[in-house]
Amino acid sequence: MKPQIENVLNHNDFNWLVREYHCAVKKEEFLCSWHYHAEYELVLYRDPNQLFDGRYFAGDSVGQIEHNTMVLYGPGVPHMITGKMANAAPVCDDPIQQDSRHHTNSHHHSLILWFRHPWIESLQTVMPELKVLNTVLQRSAHGLIFRPETAERVFPLLEKIEQEPPHQQLLRVLQALMMLATEEQYAQTLSLHPYGFQLVSDDDETNKRVEQARKYIERHYAEPIKMRDLCRALHMSESSAYRLFERHFMESFSDHVKRFRIGKSCELLVSSQLPVGLVAERSGFNNLSNFNRQFKQVKGVTPSEFRTQFK
Repeated sequence: MKPQIENVLNHNDFNWLVREYHCAVKKEEFLCSWHYHAEYELVLYRDPNQLFDGRYFAGDSVGQIEHNTMVLYGPGVPHMITGKMANAAPVCDDPIQQDSRHHTNSHHHSLILWFRHPWIESLQTVMPELKVLNTVLQRSAHGLIFRPETAERVFPLLEKIEQEPPHQQLLRVLQALMMLATEEQYAQTLSLHPYGFQLVSDDDETNKRVEQARKYIERHYAEPIKMRDLCRALHMSESSAYRLFERHFMESFSDHVKRFRIGKSCELLVSSQLPVGLVAERSGFNNLSNFNRQFKQVKGVTPSEFRTQFK
């Protein structure tokens, strides 16, 4: 199941877009296809009566959808939703091709905000105070899930926003984003493997080093790699490299490589029908039993059990 790229803000005059979807009861199963896009996506699910039995998928993570589940997907993070209603399942209007429609017999309500990274950067140029958003945007490369209390505060800021004049809409969108920054410390990352854009710090040289380290691991994760190999390639000392990983990846080099490989194996398990042994080999594990042990240690399930969750 390869993720498809989706064009959300395909007109240059849109820097952000808010849409609300009320899902009508029409058929038994509901599936939003596995996809990604160049924009950030904040999605908030409202289901106070808990009538929708659904799950979200973000990279290699799977979670249950409940009332006030709110997730932020960074650019490039593949995601989808699947589930059914208690009596029958909802069919939502296409979030890109059609306008939202309100149904009197709705059971499930979704609110989505898309916004571009260049727009955020341009705002930060004239309003440096908005750099407080950088941490939450950086972490969204893994997908972020916020507390229900945060979702409850964000919802009234974006609900029925199209009824407001444009300048009030902008203020409410910025308020919602600042709420995410304020609550970032309570948000949990989803996917082990980061996707797309990652902002690390205001230090260009540090950003360059982190990006070089990330790309090196991405190119060589399927091979036996050690810290000295990375240091040789990046022309830096081992002590500097250790500090780089502890400070910016929040884990040791060996733990990061292991988690990266597990993330890649999850991607292969979801997007292909390769045997588990071949998935292990292509992810950099030369021993199947070691792969199974480490996978279960990180994900809590075996590779085969993980794959069945996406079927």
